Amino acid sequence: MNEFQQQILQKIEQIALKLENYKTSNQELTKLREELEAKVNYLERRERELKEQLEHQQRELTEKSELIDKATAKIEDLLGSIDIDA
Repeated sequence: MNEFQQQILQKIEQIALKLENYKTSNQELTKLREELEAKVNYLERRERELKEQLEHQQRELTEKSELIDKATAKIEDLLGSIDIDA
């Protein structure tokens, strides 16, 4: 084999090595992307769950606040009727 053919074979080997490195890098990046997508999906799902939980707690707080307001109004009415009767 002459020198020119050896140079061509060396270049082909270099290119093949680079392609293998690109393939490995691509596989690693693909795996990383899939992991990140899974994390994003989890975080989006968790965010929805927390928003729903917050809305539920806000509704409960509003209901309790309304009950307190009604109880306060009844107490004030009772106190007002005691003052009148006394």
